[in-house]
Amino acid sequence: MQRTSSGILVIWAVIGVVLAPVVDVLLESQGFSLPGLPWFAIIGMLLLAAVLLVLGWPIKKWNDGDRTKEIDPLQAARVAVMAKASALTGAGLTGWYLGNAAYYFLSAPGIRNDLAAGMLFAMIAAAALMIVGLIVEGFCELPPQDPPGAEAA
Repeated sequence: MQRTSSGILVIWAVIGVVLAPVVDVLLESQGFSLPGLPWFAIIGMLLLAAVLLVLGWPIKKWNDGDRTKEIDPLQAARVAVMAKASALTGAGLTGWYLGNAAYYFLSAPGIRNDLAAGMLFAMIAAAALMIVGLIVEGFCELPPQDPPGAEAA
C-alpha cells in the first residue's frame, strides 16, 4: 500500500469545501435547518485519533528496533488501512467543516458566528485526525530490507 499523497488529501479537502455550501444552500432553499454544532463529531474524531495513535505506537516501536514483543502482520495491516482511511476522512471533513464555517460567516454575518466557530473547532478536530492518520501511516511502513547478497558486518 502506498503512502497517502498530499495531492489526494487536497482533492478530498476541496471536495468538502465545495460540497458543504452547496448542501447548505439546498437545505435552506427547501426550508430545512442547517446542521448545528457537531460536538459529538468533534469528540468522536479526537477519540478516533487517540485510539489510532495507541494502536500504531507498538508498530513504531517494532520498526524502530524494539523487537521484544512480536507484531501480528494482519493487525499491522489493519492499523495501516485505518490510518489511511483516517487521513482521507480527516481531509474531507476538514474541507466540509471549513466550507460550512465559511457559509455561516458569509451568509448571515454576526448571526451565525457561534455556529461558524463550532464548525471551525470541528475543522481542527478533523485536521488532527488527518495528521494522526498520516503519522500512523508512517509508523506502519516496513523497515528497509538489506539487498540480496549483503553480508552483516
